[in-house]
Amino acid sequence: MEGTVSAMAGPIGYNAMRRVIDAIDAVLMSIGCLMLFALMFVVVADVALRYLFNAPLQWSYQVISSYLMPGLFFMAVSHTLKSNAHVAVDILHNYVSARTRYVFEAVCSVLATPVFALCTVISAQNTLADFRTAAESTSGLAVPTWTVSLMLPLGFGMLTLRLAVNALGYIASLVAGRGLVPLPQISGTEELTE
Repeated sequence: MEGTVSAMAGPIGYNAMRRVIDAIDAVLMSIGCLMLFALMFVVVADVALRYLFNAPLQWSYQVISSYLMPGLFFMAVSHTLKSNAHVAVDILHNYVSARTRYVFEAVCSVLATPVFALCTVISAQNTLADFRTAAESTSGLAVPTWTVSLMLPLGFGMLTLRLAVNALGYIASLVAGRGLVPLPQISGTEELTE
């Protein structure tokens, strides 16, 4: 199986699905970047106020731990998969053919998709329950808890979509007998391709 990628040769609707997922991903990454900027600002402001004026921000820990840190993770999780930046054990990939690597990727994507779909459904149900009961955080800020848990179904949902579209691309590559979508790079080979 050759490793070339043809932009027009993917499964029907594949490129359109990928573009939509990439567009939503870009929005979530922008939100994640804003959250990172806000996190840095809050930490610097809290430290400066604490040590210069002995007046720390009372709400900083709650905002960082409940909104900004989880938001950074869940807004970026799908983009991280797209960039092949998740931790991967790919030692066998050095010793197998491209076709076998497509099988590995397809099997992993197919197995992971329903797991994260279930995570999406459960987290969405919990968020909806929090919304319906008008539950509030016990941290002293009295913010609705659904605003905190909303990030989970967003992140899990995008990861599920990304896994599903990846699975479709890898399976189509196997069926076609040629690389319709690129395989993730093997660790340590990034320098060889640049």
